Amino acid sequence: MTTAPTLARRPIWGEAWRLAVAAALGLLFFVINVGFSLDLGADGDSARFAGLVLLDLAVGVIAHVVFPFRRRAPLAIAVGLALGAAVSSLAAPAALLALVSLATRRRPGEIAATVIVWVAAITGVVAGGFDLLGAPAPAADLALTVGILLVVLAATVAVGVSIGARRALVVSLRERALLVEEEQRLREAAARDHERTRIAREMHDVLAHRLSLTAMHASALRYRDDLDDGERAAAVETVHENARGALGELRGILAVVRDPEAADADRPQPTLADLDELLATTDDVEARVEVDLATLAPAIGRHAYRIVQECLTNARRHAPGAAVTLRVTGEPGDRLEIDVANPMFAKPSGSPGFGLVGIEERTRAVGGTTEVTAGPRVHRVHVTLPWSLA
Repeated sequence: MTTAPTLARRPIWGEAWRLAVAAALGLLFFVINVGFSLDLGADGDSARFAGLVLLDLAVGVIAHVVFPFRRRAPLAIAVGLALGAAVSSLAAPAALLALVSLATRRRPGEIAATVIVWVAAITGVVAGGFDLLGAPAPAADLALTVGILLVVLAATVAVGVSIGARRALVVSLRERALLVEEEQRLREAAARDHERTRIAREMHDVLAHRLSLTAMHASALRYRDDLDDGERAAAVETVHENARGALGELRGILAVVRDPEAADADRPQPTLADLDELLATTDDVEARVEVDLATLAPAIGRHAYRIVQECLTNARRHAPGAAVTLRVTGEPGDRLEIDVANPMFAKPSGSPGFGLVGIEERTRAVGGTTEVTAGPRVHRVHVTLPWSLA
């Protein structure tokens, strides 16, 4: 069974103009009907004529009073107004609009029942009118009346069904857009989780290395009695630096979620010191790197390397073969800045990737910022990272 879509409640002005249109057309039909009746001499029996006019007015007023409630009981209102339209020209437009409203639900049984009531009521009134004149209703006149009525009703139903189909399409497209948006949100969340796992795994390996160095130098201080003051001070400084570095790495790990299934150790992760090797595998990159690698925190160097790598990958997808501009600058006590710009020649084929999501996740994990500018001709990614995690 086809049901009408659920739509937001119609504003008051929307009902007001429909009621105004129904009333205006009904008044026009009423005036025309009274005029024809006068031309045909129907006022010969003035009492009967006045009674029919009052009946027309009364039924018409009632029809317009119940018309705004057609959405609460569409079938009952449509059938009731169809009966009213048979004796009231003032009620006819409201009855037709009620049929349009019913047809938007696209329920064949309801539409058929209402059309049958229309035909039966109008045919009965026409036949009764001839009986009042003391003559049987000609079959040709009845057939013509029914034929014209069916054409009008068919057009009315077609309008209603068309409106209902359009509403259903709008609702379907809206729901589909919501599903696509939710799917995209879930995919981005999965990409962020994956990136967090990779970041934490990298930090875990470096933290283990730092703790091993700290333990080794601490043991040397404990068992080496032959160390002079200078050597002992150097060892203490080494333990201190490794402890500070380990603390920074631990803070980074706590900022992300580690996948318990990814406990296997990975190979050492590249840092900015390995950037030359990465650039050697990438053509058409104009690079300027001005960084004191000796004082840059290793964790920041690893994140910076991955960010540059992802930016270059995105550039190849968006502008294959085009020149890419890379700037990596920074100094101790300041911040590390990465700027990658490339032309926009073509949209990437296939499903959209999550490179920017990973970049933002890495940047956020160490307290940095990401700024993406996507213009019609140039795509630019500007990342700012802290110099150290301590």
